[in-house]
Amino acid sequence: MTINSRSIGRVPALVPRLVPAAFALLLATPAYAGSTCPDFVILPSGSVFNIAKLIADTGSPEAALKKAKGALDEIAANGGCPKSVRRAVCDETMAVARKAVVALEACAAHGPQADGVDKDGRTASK
Repeated sequence: MTINSRSIGRVPALVPRLVPAAFALLLATPAYAGSTCPDFVILPSGSVFNIAKLIADTGSPEAALKKAKGALDEIAANGGCPKSVRRAVCDETMAVARKAVVALEACAAHGPQADGVDKDGRTASK
């Protein structure tokens, strides 16, 4: 597009309309760029695990993964679902939690490291 005297006169008129949209995009971009993790995992039965809430509560995908794996390991160490009074509910909960762990493993492996912690658990030297 060539710039002539007519098009220069229109630019100041467009600026007030474009600034709010550009500002909104700048504010929204970091929210989506911060995490590669899905917000939810859903089983075909309809059970949902809110990964975004777990990450928000723990502070990072790595911490969320550690917490979810710890909970699954604790249940397995106590005998798992066969000891549950409501076994079908327990099995469903374990299935959606395992699916969440798989999703967290994928996004924690590709996302930036949080708090200077290396993948093998060592802290980065300063």
